[in-house]
Amino acid sequence: MVEERTDLHPDRPAISFRGRSLTYRQLDELANGLATTLAARGARYGDVVPVLLADGLELPVAYLALMKLGAAFVPLDPAWPAHRLRAVAQVIEPRLVLGATAEPLPGNGSAHVVTVALDDIVSTARRPQVPLQPDDLIYGIFTSGTTGTPKCAMNHHAGLTNRFRFMTRYFGATGDEVVLQNSRHTFDSSVWQMFWPLTTGGRVVVPSSGEFLNLEYVLDTVAAEGVTVTDFVPSIFNVLVAMVDRDPVARSKLASLRALVVGGEEINPAMVHRLRELLPDVRVTNGYGPTEASIGMIFHPVSPEDGEVVPIGHPIDNCYAAVLDPAMRPLPPGATGEIVIGGVCLGAGYLAAPARTAEAFVPNPLPEIPGSRLYRTGDLGYLGTDGRLYFVGRRDFQVKINGIRVELGEIEAAAARCPGVRQAKALVARQGRLRSLAVVAAAEEGLTEQALREQLARLLPRTSLPRHILLLPQLPLTDNGKVDRRRLQQLVDHKLAEAAVRLAEAAEPQTLLDRVLAVFQDVLGQPELTRDSHFLAAGGDSLQAVSATMALTEVSGVSVGVQDLFDWPTPAGMARFLAERSGGLEPAETEDDLVERDSRLPATLTIHAADSRVTLRTILVTGATGFVGSRLVHELLTATDLWVCCLARAAGDADATDRVIRALTERGLWQPRFADRLTAFRADLGRPDLGLDRPTWDHLSRTCDAILHNGALVNFLFDYRAHRPANVHGTAELLRLAMAHQPKPLHYISTLGTLDTEAALQPHPLGEEYASDMAVPPHSGYSRSKWVAERYLGTARRRGALVTILRLGEVMPAADNGHPNERALTHLLLVACQRLGIRPAAAIGTDYSPVDYVARRAVAAVVDKHVWGRTVHIFHPRSTIFTDLPSKVGGPLPRVTCTQFVTSLRAAASDTADRRLAALLSLLPQQRTAGEEDLRMAFEGLLVDNPRLFRRDECHRLEQRWNLTGDQPLQTSIAAYQAWLREHETADGSPRLLLPAAPL
Repeated sequence: MVEERTDLHPDRPAISFRGRSLTYRQLDELANGLATTLAARGARYGDVVPVLLADGLELPVAYLALMKLGAAFVPLDPAWPAHRLRAVAQVIEPRLVLGATAEPLPGNGSAHVVTVALDDIVSTARRPQVPLQPDDLIYGIFTSGTTGTPKCAMNHHAGLTNRFRFMTRYFGATGDEVVLQNSRHTFDSSVWQMFWPLTTGGRVVVPSSGEFLNLEYVLDTVAAEGVTVTDFVPSIFNVLVAMVDRDPVARSKLASLRALVVGGEEINPAMVHRLRELLPDVRVTNGYGPTEASIGMIFHPVSPEDGEVVPIGHPIDNCYAAVLDPAMRPLPPGATGEIVIGGVCLGAGYLAAPARTAEAFVPNPLPEIPGSRLYRTGDLGYLGTDGRLYFVGRRDFQVKINGIRVELGEIEAAAARCPGVRQAKALVARQGRLRSLAVVAAAEEGLTEQALREQLARLLPRTSLPRHILLLPQLPLTDNGKVDRRRLQQLVDHKLAEAAVRLAEAAEPQTLLDRVLAVFQDVLGQPELTRDSHFLAAGGDSLQAVSATMALTEVSGVSVGVQDLFDWPTPAGMARFLAERSGGLEPAETEDDLVERDSRLPATLTIHAADSRVTLRTILVTGATGFVGSRLVHELLTATDLWVCCLARAAGDADATDRVIRALTERGLWQPRFADRLTAFRADLGRPDLGLDRPTWDHLSRTCDAILHNGALVNFLFDYRAHRPANVHGTAELLRLAMAHQPKPLHYISTLGTLDTEAALQPHPLGEEYASDMAVPPHSGYSRSKWVAERYLGTARRRGALVTILRLGEVMPAADNGHPNERALTHLLLVACQRLGIRPAAAIGTDYSPVDYVARRAVAAVVDKHVWGRTVHIFHPRSTIFTDLPSKVGGPLPRVTCTQFVTSLRAAASDTADRRLAALLSLLPQQRTAGEEDLRMAFEGLLVDNPRLFRRDECHRLEQRWNLTGDQPLQTSIAAYQAWLREHETADGSPRLLLPAAPL
């Protein structure tokens, strides 16, 4: 392609460097001459040749000479440390090296070194007559960092020429292109920047080595050379936008630009849109593609319609991409999975690394994509409904914090939406054994941590909120201009170490406010907190809230609950609250007052009787991303023909749908055929109108025929007031929605915990007809909130509302995947026994009700009109003792006293910082003087033996009508749970989680 342009335009300028240029004829003849010399030195067709040059006109001449011989060039950097050069030499094992000097390549002194100096090359018009094939190797790029064994990704002629032909069409090339090679020569983008314009008749500007990150130099070069096309990684691009935004002179230097490609990292939509406002004539393209696939093979022209989420786009000509689940099955639009690619762009794999190649380049199971292999990118993304790809994050950037899986890419995207943030990276902060989330952002002057925290709180679920925020003028970069994550980790670690020193050296607090502030600072590990710092905004989580309330109770002598902390979330406010409480002034409204008020229907709510003859077509489901909720959605989509609408916390409706699909996918429950019958809307149970805008509220009230309300805040560490907004007020809003337009049946997922205190006082098991109004309130905050909601709905039912209450028992993993509810108390208990290798001498028993068992009965109740308006107890009728655990060698785990177990639990929680152990510990008596009998009663009170306390007659009749009496034995579900835990729990040699014995 280059030779064709040479023959057409021999005297056109082809390459420029520091005021010196080569025409196409000069470039071609110099490359011919160097190729002749290299052939005489032993260079052969198929060789892989390292090029140890940094910049200058010699660089493209050397590359082109090797291409003419059918040899592949591999750019190396003379500035790399010797150990790095030795490592790459061991991978290539070259016979020939091209360099600026005659010094041998470290680690390979036997290779011939050919020095490349323009003035020493004997030019010739005679071209090497080496026939080249599409599958011949053309170049290789080393992709790893400076540690470990480097990987050299090799690529074919066919992939590169395909990319160049696409770019010519995409940019409408005329031959007038002036392209700045704006990437370091060891980065694959430099290959297209250096050679694509030579296939159109355009000109390449080669910059001086080391100036890639110098934006003033780049701007001056663009202006001086009349550059029309170039490429930026987002880290540099974001700084460029900030520079030209505030400096009209800098902006004027980009007057010649017509097109920019931004790639290599995720794009910041706000910065791209701002540049398009500043330079409306510049076409900005979001480019995506791994080094293993001929540079970039997915393009998207950015437009204002993209808004806050810019896709990476569609594959280019003859290239393909798909989003697959872990079993390499295609996922539907909206579902997040791994991006895999195929087609002519696919490289040859890693040089001299067949095992690594086989891991990444896998057999192609997709008939719609040509070729025998696909490349697993390791990137997570999803397909939009228009077929465009969206990038979510890296597969290896999924982390677990406090047992919850968190996507760092989701946090980074949310932070990037904050005005004033140019770019953000999320990472795991470590303080000893404690793990938490941190965000480091490149921010404009004036942005505060508080503003960024508030932005993240609006967009992210609570479990994904970072505790630590670090604002920098610019993020540290690697030589390639990408964000240096290793340096970011060092900066965060240094900040946390400084915080620990300041906390240790802090003066003894004197006043009540000082003591409260010290508690906030110590619990959150942030000595910079002030009297007005907000606990949740500073990154506090539920377990820290419990720790804080315990510490506040200790330093003040006043009993403090979690909701008190939420009501008074700043040190100043909490100090005032404690002062009033210690002075004998009780809150104006007690919890009992709240319970009574929350149980009453408002006078403004008119109750209408729903028509039980309604035809069910569409059902609205809440809590669809949770352990039970995702299984309910799966059962609705598999066992019925209903359309399913879901409510979920998210940044928008599309994100809400993605969250629901992702929740099903992660649990192995998603099937592509579900896509046409599932949609979701952004909502929040704790907000007025469920956080819905008026058009969405009206749409749902008119189109949904029934409501299945499963969503709830479930935190056994929180009191009633903390659960109240989502669980009580949210239920009231859903009843109001059920009464809007056409009255609809409401099916409410509750818990047997609403009656467990009452059931323990009764001589006989309680039946389903036993109403919450007749029962004493339960103790736990969660169960009490469900009890209040039941009373509220019970009043509505007596007034004619068609309300069905489904009380669940202890919901456990299913037989088909063993995926547990990692927030369940049973899971925490078993994890503790696993870690300690012992079990307490207490009979901790309840039902083991597999989640698929529960979902089948709940969905049957939803569609069975005989059940509507009644109450159903859904639980397995046989008890399981959760402390009767088999050991790894077949015998029972050693049984120890409850005192010994708690002592070991306390030590392990302190030593390992395992927050699951700490959570279980917080539910037990805190006094170290607690006696054995007190501890045994506390352990046995953790769970309630539901099969002993409750009847399930209505459920039994439902099972008979729907032929649900032939479920698999519990041991199958228990075995699946065990298999899941073996795969997902610790791999550090600690004892595995051991499962309950067979049912009694």
